[in-house]
Amino acid sequence: MTDIDKLLKEAEYGLKGNIVESRITEEATEFWEAVKKRITVDKVNLKPYTLCRILEEQYDIKISDTAMTNYIKKLSNG
Repeated sequence: MTDIDKLLKEAEYGLKGNIVESRITEEATEFWEAVKKRITVDKVNLKPYTLCRILEEQYDIKISDTAMTNYIKKLSNG
């Protein structure tokens, strides 16, 4: 039997899954939850390249600008 949820997740995020969420460490979780709230609830437009820079400088998390841009677009669109 096929796991429909797994297939749908792969169709949405690709074979590797949601690369942005998968790289957020426990240390960065509080910051990341605040970022997601600003985007989804407060409807603030955050700059993907700035988020990438902050994550790398403060938490040693490397995410490409393209991955971040796509992730933010999905969050913004619900």
